[in-house]
Amino acid sequence: MEPDPGTPQPTERADAIVDATRLRALAHPLRIRIFDALSAGPATASGLGQLLGESSGATSYHLRQLAAHGFVEEVVGRGTARERWWQIPQTRQVLSGANLAGPAARESLQVFADEWLRLRFEAAADFRARVAAGLESTWEGYAEEVTDIAILTPDELSEMSAQLMAVLEGWAARTTGREHERPDGARVVEIQLRAFPRREAAGDGTRAPGSRASEGDEGKQS
Repeated sequence: MEPDPGTPQPTERADAIVDATRLRALAHPLRIRIFDALSAGPATASGLGQLLGESSGATSYHLRQLAAHGFVEEVVGRGTARERWWQIPQTRQVLSGANLAGPAARESLQVFADEWLRLRFEAAADFRARVAAGLESTWEGYAEEVTDIAILTPDELSEMSAQLMAVLEGWAARTTGREHERPDGARVVEIQLRAFPRREAAGDGTRAPGSRASEGDEGKQS
């Protein structure tokens, strides 16, 4: 059976493994912010400086460091020798646990994860603020904010995550090339996906790690 032409189909994307050395190069707050800003499209060092409230000298230095480790690249044929344009390569950066062993790698991973999560919350809050200010009337009825709860085993969570990732990969295939020529009305859309186990409910007889007994429990014996 031929696939439905209207259904996004998955495509193979080159993976770039983020090992301990590459992660250490990325794990700097300004470099993470630059990497995040470039996900919305190409920019110059001076443009990034204005956006992020930094000097163009600082952004230029960190862009070169990111480029040396394959996180950004120069836009060929655009810009001048004095004002170069930078973009995110068309590869998927993959954090591999097998390549991130050791205390130094874990520390770098924590720095990156904390800043990346903060930026994701900041992006979502910024959209809500623009909606409240009446600046997103075109997109207000289309953007989604969904939170759901399910009771799953680790294997079931892995299966569900794989299914959701397949959907995202299909849409990545369908929209390949749009960074060069966008359809009318198209914008960069951020899709956030987080699925994780919650702490156990208070009534199940367990306590969160590090929690203290209430005053009414102190001194009681079974």
